[in-house]
Amino acid sequence: MPGTFGTQRPPDPELAWWQKGLVALKIWRPPHRTMHHVMKEMERPTPPPVTGAYGNIVVRPQQPRRVPQREDRQH
Repeated sequence: MPGTFGTQRPPDPELAWWQKGLVALKIWRPPHRTMHHVMKEMERPTPPPVTGAYGNIVVRPQQPRRVPQREDRQH
């Protein structure tokens, strides 16, 4: 497609007229915000209620370490 290489995208339509001019003149760039930024700023859900004898912690027997540590030795 000839003529498409090097063409610029039109400024974001949500920008004000003076912001579009600044973007066109490459003086100013709008802040970079992706869906990641939006999700990070959302209100976090409330944690579920505590249930069970040990709360919401899954109780498992402690597995031996693959590499023994000094504090693992019993005197």
